[in-house]
Amino acid sequence: MKKVNSRHLCSALALLAAPVIAATLLPNVAKAEIQYAPLDQAENKQTDPFYQQARADMEGSLGRLGEDFYATYRIVERIARANDLDERPWRIRISTNDEVNAYASNLNMLTFEGGLLEQLHGDTAALACVVGHEMAHHTENHIPTMVEAETKVEALQEEALEEARAEVENAQRQGQIVNSVIGVFTGSVGRAVSRDSYTGGVIAGPVANRVLTGMSQDQVNQATVRAEEIYNERVEELNQEYSGVLHQQESEADAVGYAYMVRAGFSPEGCIRTMDLLSRTEHSLLPSFSHPNPQDRIAALNVLNTSAGNQSLVSQGNANLSRSPNPLEYGVGRDGRSLRVESRFGTQDIDDSFPQ
Repeated sequence: MKKVNSRHLCSALALLAAPVIAATLLPNVAKAEIQYAPLDQAENKQTDPFYQQARADMEGSLGRLGEDFYATYRIVERIARANDLDERPWRIRISTNDEVNAYASNLNMLTFEGGLLEQLHGDTAALACVVGHEMAHHTENHIPTMVEAETKVEALQEEALEEARAEVENAQRQGQIVNSVIGVFTGSVGRAVSRDSYTGGVIAGPVANRVLTGMSQDQVNQATVRAEEIYNERVEELNQEYSGVLHQQESEADAVGYAYMVRAGFSPEGCIRTMDLLSRTEHSLLPSFSHPNPQDRIAALNVLNTSAGNQSLVSQGNANLSRSPNPLEYGVGRDGRSLRVESRFGTQDIDDSFPQ
């Protein structure tokens, strides 16, 4: 398959933002005594015609978005070749959402939010830490567990909304004044509710819109507040069921992703800068359903960050790169909104590769 040109990239790559999985909190690892080559070495950036064309294709027409596509493409294709992960294509989505977030979803899909890319702009090693972590979620088959947990959370929200709707409608049937019911249903939430749509909690969104269709705005507000109470009473059981598993998966993605980026030649120092950034986000000190305590993750990654261990990973990566020396090509995904990093088989023409 031929590379797409800049015109095709510009017309086909759209923005998509649907945060599902929080960005990884990466470890504050110690400096290793190994010299890591930056991704854009002079010989790559200035003289390799393949990467020159890729950069022109992506940056020439897409501007800032093109810079982000090119940066993530270079890191993904390098990590894929250095870790023998280039037997299947990878997909990249870029969002202008201002969240400091990245997540893995679907099959080999990596999504990077604009807020994260803006904060890590120009810091290749820091971005490589995030890329390696999200790729690890795929290779370690974490996505099905994440989807299962999200599905149960959504089902619990829908159940809470249905019960809340029934309570509000029953109160109305009994002749109570609708506005007077607000005081009954606010409870521990304790926030004023206006005629505007209630958006203060986790319930508001497509699920609420679907379940509460046909109700007046006052009823919607009351039902949503009550649904929040019901949901908060029952979500603890889900927390106990999934939180430990998801924490374990995040720790595994930390370790595997760290190995991926080091094998590809990126400096672990980038993880220090990423961790510093994410530790300063507004929710960084709150307990997390899916992510373990950052300090525990730092301690676990520091155990891995030794000169001997890192040198072994670099040697493995160099061996893999020698077996897969050609850059992985790229194209627009079939969804029209993602960049596909081809597998090493993905550029074969059907007639050229067909059995004789």
